Amino acid sequence: MNRVLFVAIAAVVFTGGVIAIDHDKVQPIAEPTPVTVSEKTAVKFKPMLTIESGCDSFPAINAAGEVTGGLKGTGGTSGCKVSLLGSQVYGRAAWHNDIWAIMYA
Repeated sequence: MNRVLFVAIAAVVFTGGVIAIDHDKVQPIAEPTPVTVSEKTAVKFKPMLTIESGCDSFPAINAAGEVTGGLKGTGGTSGCKVSLLGSQVYGRAAWHNDIWAIMYA
């Protein structure tokens, strides 16, 4: 009994109860209104993605915490050409040793 309970708890902990949804069904999270100087600067300098060849950038997580199951390996790019719901750029900005840094993903 203890072993079954341990396995059940471990499965929940390691998977985090995450629900995977299709890559083209993830609604991008709306950009919050920047308040601080750091937030306003990070938004001002956020990258503009231009894809000329290959797959568009698709969001990976929605506001409900659901994540994409990823693109399926088809050997081509026909299934990932257009992100109809929009793209998602994740960013963080912080000061470190008197240097201000922005990280985008």
